[in-house]
Amino acid sequence: MNTIPKRIGSHPEQPACLLAALVLLGACAPLEEKGGLPDIRVNITFDESHCPKKVDPENPTVNKASNQRLVWQAVDGAGNPIGERFTIYFDPFRGKTLESGREGYEKSPHFDRDTPVNVEYKYTIVGERCPAEPLDPRFFLN
Repeated sequence: MNTIPKRIGSHPEQPACLLAALVLLGACAPLEEKGGLPDIRVNITFDESHCPKKVDPENPTVNKASNQRLVWQAVDGAGNPIGERFTIYFDPFRGKTLESGREGYEKSPHFDRDTPVNVEYKYTIVGERCPAEPLDPRFFLN
């Protein structure tokens, strides 16, 4: 006597409800990179003269073991994304420069295996239309 088909058949909405519940549970999970931690978004605030003035967060902690990366976005004073181009000069990437696209966005590459950890790094942001006023923020790599 198989009662499973009879039970499902008596409540035809059950399989659909179960499927919907599984989909919703998956939607509640945080978005993560393959390594486990989400990338860190760093907003670069540009002023009316097209110069980078500050970053937020100011000194984030990046987890190298989790392949965490920095993601920079140019924003205006109200925090809205803008298409301000910039270049980042950065020691941990071995002399490579990172250049944003016209959307004002750039993502760091993964850190080299031999990049030292438990170190605070300085990097330089130069606005394309304001090269005379660079910004030198920092981050901590652990």
